[in-house]
Amino acid sequence: MKKETKHIFSVKNFYKHPITMLITILAITLFFALQIIRLDFDNNNFRFIPKNDPSRISAKKIADIFGEDVPILIGIERRFSTIVDKEFLDEIRKLDENLKKLDLVKNTVLITNTTHIDIGEEGIVSEPIIPPDFSGTEEEIKAVKHKLRSWDMYERSLVSEDLHATQILVFLNITNEESGSPETIAVCRKIMELTAVWNFPDSKIYLTGTPIFNEIVNEATAHDLSFLIPLVIVVVVGVLFLSFRRFTGVFLPLLTVICSVIWALGAMALFNVPLSILSTILPIILIAVGSAYGIHVINHYYDEVVQDDSISKEEHKNQVVKALSEVIRPVFLAALTTFAGFVSFCFTSVVPIFEFGIFSSFGVAAAFLISITLIPSILILRGPKKPSMRWADKKNNTSRLDRGIASTFVIIAEHSRSVILFVGLIVIFSVLGLKKLVIDNVLMEYFDKDVAVIQSDTFMRKHFGGSKVLEMVIKTQDGSSVIRPDILKAIDNLSIFLEEEVDDVGKVTSIVPLIKRLNQVYNADESPEGISKEIQYDDIVEAEDSGSFGDFGTFETEEADNNQLTEDIRTKKKQYSQEEIMSILNETAEERTKKNLSAEKLVYEFGKKINYKGLAYYEIPSDPKKYGKETQEDLSALMGNYLLLLGKNTEGFLDNNTNPKTLKVNIQLRTVGQKDTDKVLEEINEFVRLKFPKDVTAETGGFVLVEKTLNKLVVESQLISVGVSLFIVFLILSIYYRSAIAGFFGIIPLTLSILINFGIMGRFGIKLNIGTAMVASFAIGIGVDYTIHLLAAYHKCFLKTKGSGQFLYLTFLGSGKAILFNAVSVGAGFAVLMLSKFNMLSELGFLIALIMLTSSLGSLTILPVLLNLMKPKFIRKLLPVDIKEVKNEHPFNEEKGTEV
Repeated sequence: MKKETKHIFSVKNFYKHPITMLITILAITLFFALQIIRLDFDNNNFRFIPKNDPSRISAKKIADIFGEDVPILIGIERRFSTIVDKEFLDEIRKLDENLKKLDLVKNTVLITNTTHIDIGEEGIVSEPIIPPDFSGTEEEIKAVKHKLRSWDMYERSLVSEDLHATQILVFLNITNEESGSPETIAVCRKIMELTAVWNFPDSKIYLTGTPIFNEIVNEATAHDLSFLIPLVIVVVVGVLFLSFRRFTGVFLPLLTVICSVIWALGAMALFNVPLSILSTILPIILIAVGSAYGIHVINHYYDEVVQDDSISKEEHKNQVVKALSEVIRPVFLAALTTFAGFVSFCFTSVVPIFEFGIFSSFGVAAAFLISITLIPSILILRGPKKPSMRWADKKNNTSRLDRGIASTFVIIAEHSRSVILFVGLIVIFSVLGLKKLVIDNVLMEYFDKDVAVIQSDTFMRKHFGGSKVLEMVIKTQDGSSVIRPDILKAIDNLSIFLEEEVDDVGKVTSIVPLIKRLNQVYNADESPEGISKEIQYDDIVEAEDSGSFGDFGTFETEEADNNQLTEDIRTKKKQYSQEEIMSILNETAEERTKKNLSAEKLVYEFGKKINYKGLAYYEIPSDPKKYGKETQEDLSALMGNYLLLLGKNTEGFLDNNTNPKTLKVNIQLRTVGQKDTDKVLEEINEFVRLKFPKDVTAETGGFVLVEKTLNKLVVESQLISVGVSLFIVFLILSIYYRSAIAGFFGIIPLTLSILINFGIMGRFGIKLNIGTAMVASFAIGIGVDYTIHLLAAYHKCFLKTKGSGQFLYLTFLGSGKAILFNAVSVGAGFAVLMLSKFNMLSELGFLIALIMLTSSLGSLTILPVLLNLMKPKFIRKLLPVDIKEVKNEHPFNEEKGTEV
């Protein structure tokens, strides 16, 4: 009695100054509320992985060498006309002018500002694809189309294959890491406003790219926060009203969770942690889970405190303190296990999951603290009230529903073999489903297919190179120049292989097409078999740099230089007889049959055989004899001269254009999921291994590998989080019951529910991604409450009845409805996530609601069956917490915990 008095006295001192406690809680809440206005959004995938991760370090190294421009892709499609139309092109020019006025826009690349290298009547010609005085005559349209068809570099970059669509690349002067910054998002919104007013007839505009996607995600995140939080509050209010039907019973638990949400979000703002997709669920989780602590406190208050306004305030205060001293232990245990589940998210390298773990754990701790301080303070200050008739009638009575639930689960527990067989079948079903589980964090699956940015990305993948870029960095092992015929030829062969043989590759860009084009136009009048005389390539000098190729490019030289160069290399073109032409046609036709060439490709191959406009020289010079040279080094010098002529147009592809040691290739992918991307990477690595020179290294990097790393980290974090949270729960239960066997029994229903969860995911095609990867730890952190509740009820009733009579019925009578109702209320709160704009959060809401059901039913079925069959010793041991209740009622020895 002394210990009890001392304990109550200490708790009473804790609540000695309720006004001070109330003001303190409200002041802290106000402080955190003022921080929330500083919260920003950042859903950039680069931020999702650690700064010291190899893929992120690699991306930064590439950016340091070659520069970093983040593109926004604008696609414009015409259904019934080609894009070579004066009015249409004039509108594109106006759009381009407006885009260039925006902050952070570094440059744009589009059909109206790209120049074209060709061979003209007087030699080399460098002119715009679309002339400034383009009037739209039939001859002009034909000439433009000829330019676009004559160089494959334009296809799927500037224009679509059918010329019914064109692409505008808007390069922002930012890094990939800044593509989710507020400044970048502001520019994206302005670009979206400009494209939104596009209304040219017979055309549709599409907008995509990483910064645009980040902005759409931010908008959806903000929508979810503003829509789902009120909705889950309505759900919780409904549950609270059905439970208590009193203002105090609804208002106080709700107040505690609102305060805890403010604390958690305010703490994020205080530490400059931006909101992400996962942050969307933080308030929903705290409201759904944290309300349980307030419900426990209020429920115990109504059960234990005399509802009589005739008692004094001091008597009422003593009763509140006494009630709190009894409920604080189970509430603390529930909060501790939930805290443990959320803390497990901190054992991951995925940044937003780690951040979620920190602030959700803090929110749970805040919800617990506020529940045991704010609610009692308000109740003490309010004083005693008259009891409601409903609550007075309810006390000391069990409903028909209580008895029905208890009887049902007793019957189930008595059929132990059937239960074990049924659980075994579920395990088999789940394991088979688990084998079908796909691990993939697909950005394009964040939203439904009818969302504009998804449609835009689909359009770009279909008609252009795609929005994903894999960067390949090539250098020699000894650090020598990479401008070698064998290296550039290998890159060219890789490009041809990827574009023609690998469906998921949309476009490959590098300096290779530029060198091939220069080689073509400078040898347009040569014989297809080889150069007829020694050409003084050494006379090639660096022209004045102007413009930039970007991904596709512009090219300008001084007219005087062109005339001088082409005068030296121009020779009389070979004339073909009818017999020779027919022979070449037949030879080309035979190749078409062997290689299954299209009609267009057949014409191209024929043009190569007669060197039509230099097509026979659209290649990387690799045969010295064909070019009147003696060695490979001579060819390297030739291509080095080409680089001097290109000047600044090589920026972004070479580390320098005089003696480049490193070269970059951009490979645009049409892939959606990581599995397809991995297949492309395998093809690239295999080609490099077999076809590249042995003294050359080719390393891949960029945003594609960042996504690949994120997938890997998601899996690792899932395994770590599950392992850590299960271990913590095992530890807590083992310590509480002073038995490792208790910890083992406690994790059985949780493990089963997690297995069912992954089995369902595999069966229904729900992918394991950055969102759904969190569901297992949620199951442990929240679902363990049902196990704890059942174990406590089973242990208590067993001790009271010595395991005889109706102890199992009494167990379910005291816990059955409570567990089921709690699972339904928490599940309903999480089910609100199914209305999220994000597919993965919608799936997460479904999975958590499902796991609440499976973990609660597992606790009420398989756990009591196993306890009945195995009869573990910890169930028969008397714990210190049980002394007061069963001291004079049980037949056990208190000291040893054994039967007398």
